[in-house]
Amino acid sequence: MDISDPDGLHVMTLIKKLELEYGHLIRFRMVSTVPSCVGGCQEEVRLLTMIKAMELQGKRHAMRFMRHLHINDIFLKDSSNDNDLWEIARSFVGYGLDIDELAADIQSNQLLSALAVDHEILKDWEIESLPALTFVTRDEALKIEGLYPYDVYQAVMAELLGYVPTRETGWDVEKVLRRYDASTITELAFILELDKPVIERELKKLSLQQRCRPVPGCSGQAWATNK
Repeated sequence: MDISDPDGLHVMTLIKKLELEYGHLIRFRMVSTVPSCVGGCQEEVRLLTMIKAMELQGKRHAMRFMRHLHINDIFLKDSSNDNDLWEIARSFVGYGLDIDELAADIQSNQLLSALAVDHEILKDWEIESLPALTFVTRDEALKIEGLYPYDVYQAVMAELLGYVPTRETGWDVEKVLRRYDASTITELAFILELDKPVIERELKKLSLQQRCRPVPGCSGQAWATNK
């Protein structure tokens, strides 16, 4: 995904839904880049560097970081700076992220190698526009560039597998929040295929039960579980 393009972050919602419903069949590998970056894009490069450095400690850290960016639209805020990114990183210490190791990785040759691998993947797959999802099986592969309705991705999986895969059901607002730490009302509505007023009522009920809370600075549009 292109982290300099808002659609690159919005694809995270699509990935959440695919992971929840078909995680028993598919695994994700995230490749982030800033392909249009020629000069004057220090913020994008700083973000990309932080993402890849987190990934060296485990893909779950990088995915959590990307979800945080998406929920808070931090990339779209002109005031975001290096201190903002490190503040976010420090908030993940409770999830097992080692800040000292992160600082060392950002300066390491291992990070440069990881970035080079991602670049080669994009080149080998001849990705011309982002975001893009590539579905790969043992025998076939199919690339989808751009964002499409959810049923398009379902049809692709069915075509590659040769059968209609079973969706994991039983997800509700609280279960999704617990799985991903936090989500926006828009995300929850898309993932659960419910109207926003229904989501808002459920969040209010969970909040009264002290089982979730609004994420600070998001005007009530993003919610997280109470630990």
